[in-house]
Amino acid sequence: MLSEGDRLPDVRLLDDEGNSVATGDYLGGPLILYFYPKDDTPGCTSEASQFRDLYKQFQKKDARIVGVSRDTPESHQKFKKKFSIPFTLLADTESKLCDAFGVIVEKTMYGKKRMGIARSTFLIDVKGKIVKVWPKVNVDEHADEVLAALS
Repeated sequence: MLSEGDRLPDVRLLDDEGNSVATGDYLGGPLILYFYPKDDTPGCTSEASQFRDLYKQFQKKDARIVGVSRDTPESHQKFKKKFSIPFTLLADTESKLCDAFGVIVEKTMYGKKRMGIARSTFLIDVKGKIVKVWPKVNVDEHADEVLAALS
């Protein structure tokens, strides 16, 4: 997993509207890049909703919030509409960004091992340097924690 001091990897993928974007397109202010396992699941919905509820406060600090999962742009569109999510979700269907950040881990679910996204968040400065990492996110009050780190 990338650490504080590492640089934002240059990766191109699709956003929630199906547009091809590069990670560097989101620089220009603090960037909160958070990785989550799957759209419309309880923990992921809670996390996205917390960021949504504090979105205006993040905007006041010129911060951009971008969520990343391996879901498709279509799945992201439905998720955003259902929960009124105002920020971009990236569709990392080929795990390019997940692999670059090192957030793919082996998980055991229902007795079966599989590879999944470790819920993690990265705060990246205006120049693309990672300044804070939350490697094992506890969803409760996580958005508050990230907002406080911007102060």
